Amino acid sequence: MTARLTERDRKLLVKCALCRWLTTSQLQHLYFPGATVNAVQKRLRKLADAGYLRAHREYPTAEIIHALGPKGRPVVEETGITAALTGEAPKQVEHLIGINEVRMAVETGGIEVRYFFAHWQLADVGWTHAVIPDAVFALRGTGTGNLVLEYDRGTEPLEVLVRKLEIYDAGIEGFPIDAAILVTETDRRIGLLGRAIKDRGLILTVLAASREELSAHGIDTLFLNVVTGARERLIKSESP
Repeated sequence: MTARLTERDRKLLVKCALCRWLTTSQLQHLYFPGATVNAVQKRLRKLADAGYLRAHREYPTAEIIHALGPKGRPVVEETGITAALTGEAPKQVEHLIGINEVRMAVETGGIEVRYFFAHWQLADVGWTHAVIPDAVFALRGTGTGNLVLEYDRGTEPLEVLVRKLEIYDAGIEGFPIDAAILVTETDRRIGLLGRAIKDRGLILTVLAASREELSAHGIDTLFLNVVTGARERLIKSESP
């Protein structure tokens, strides 16, 4: 089966190459605003049938996720991006989808993105530090510098996350950190983390929000400063 690629299709393939796996709803939000779910599904199915995409459903009622297919690889590499085909869907696919949900909020927030690299991209851009954030990113003209992201599903002991924050608090050589952004799937986890951080005496700014808040408000979310208890926006006005 063949499919004539549109410019939108090409952008979609590049995004899948960068993000590894994206849900139907994420692709709809990015590339098919205003289209019906059925129309989006039909186009994605056509691209998959033609070999440009791969589709995977974790279980019968799960949303389909999409990755770059073998015919999509040369299309992406025409843009100068090295495209590696992914294997099977990762065991922690919900974690990956959550990281990409944050990426979408950052990239569609109306603020120029200096960079956004998820953990699977860091080795390719020269990251050699022992600690590996879920993602690192920076925005232009916001009064913030380098930001590290941790996406927490509550499946690991809280101590694992606190230990990473302690390393960020101590500093990473050659990579000054302005703040750590924590996105969780439960509000309760934020409260527990705040108490743990205060007990350790961390001075690092940790701004937390639930995935639900971020999905609803995007980059304009009022994050909770887990140390001070204040609500603040990630985007700050720079001094003239």
